[in-house]
Amino acid sequence: MNIKTILSKLSTPYYRSRIDSQYGIGRLERLFYSNWFNPVATLYVNFRSFPFLQAIRLPLWVYGRPRFYSLSGRMRVDGKISSGMIKFNMVKFGAPGNMSSKSELYNLGDILFKGKCEIGTGNKIIVGYGKSLSLGNNSVIMDRCCIAVHEKIVIGGNSRIAHSCQIMDTNYHFVADLNKMEISPRTNPVNIGKGCWICNSSSIMPGSNIPDYAIVGSHSLVNRDFSQYTKGCIIAGTPAKLIKEGFVRVFNSNVENDIWKYYNINGKSVYHIDGYSIEELVDYN
Repeated sequence: MNIKTILSKLSTPYYRSRIDSQYGIGRLERLFYSNWFNPVATLYVNFRSFPFLQAIRLPLWVYGRPRFYSLSGRMRVDGKISSGMIKFNMVKFGAPGNMSSKSELYNLGDILFKGKCEIGTGNKIIVGYGKSLSLGNNSVIMDRCCIAVHEKIVIGGNSRIAHSCQIMDTNYHFVADLNKMEISPRTNPVNIGKGCWICNSSSIMPGSNIPDYAIVGSHSLVNRDFSQYTKGCIIAGTPAKLIKEGFVRVFNSNVENDIWKYYNINGKSVYHIDGYSIEELVDYN
């Protein structure tokens, strides 16, 4: 490809917009309206919540001005620690969430990070006295989600919670069954496996057990154990039921780049994934 062809290609509206967005005024616009790194809140949360030898590494970075209603509980990292490996109230550009709202944290229990984690804006995270929230490596919580822990919630590594979801291990109130004349416990642990994609506006309720690499369809209500199904299934509906097996979300950015390049060249021709393992498709790189 000669210089004239390259310059002609770069002058198209697509590339002009892309260059401006990444290196020009568009980049400055994003920086101006994003949540900036907050050094004061970062120092406070780390030394308030993490063990001292972890806190001095500043594993959690705070962005903007989120609300901390209580940090009486504890946080810790299980594994290798690096500064900024956990990002709280961070703007995710291009995400459909509301980037102007502040995240809220009310931690009275234990929050365990098993590696890198990103938590977007407008989220509310509540962990009750002595209760536990576990977030796997490379887990992502997008915007406007509510996570309420009154017993135990586990979110596996490489799992992504899309915007406007709620994950609760409690019904909050006791409900009397007048037919059986009994009242069941109001809490039941929630487990979300690794590599899962919980699509927007879904509710994951007490007793839910979602297998590895599952996809939960938008606006679904999950309220039971699906662990008997194989890796890679689609769960959807209100209440949710098994729709299909043998489907996973592609998270690996190298594979995604290959797919984008293929479709840019070949249009609607189907991309074949022969030779890829499920881990290669799903795991972050």
